[in-house]
Amino acid sequence: MSDDGAEFAVVRERNDELRPAITPNARFVFSVLAGSWHQAMQLQYDKLDFGIYDPDGIEDYVYSDEEAAEQKVYLKRRNVR
Repeated sequence: MSDDGAEFAVVRERNDELRPAITPNARFVFSVLAGSWHQAMQLQYDKLDFGIYDPDGIEDYVYSDEEAAEQKVYLKRRNVR
C-alpha cells in the first residue's frame, strides 16, 4: 500500500524489482491467496470492506498450476532474505 492508494499485484520477482521505483513509499499491509484474479480482488474487497467486486465484463484470469509452483519457489527464496 502506498500513500496514493493500494497496489495489488501478483507476487513475482519482476514485480518486486519494479516496486521500489514505481511506488517508493509502499508498505506491506496484507496478502491473499487466490486461484484467480477475480477471486484475489474479491478477497481484497472483503478485507477492505469494499463490498462485491464487479469486474463488469472483464474476463477472469485463472492462475495455472505452473504459475502457482513458480510463485511458491520464489516466495520461499524471497522470504529467506
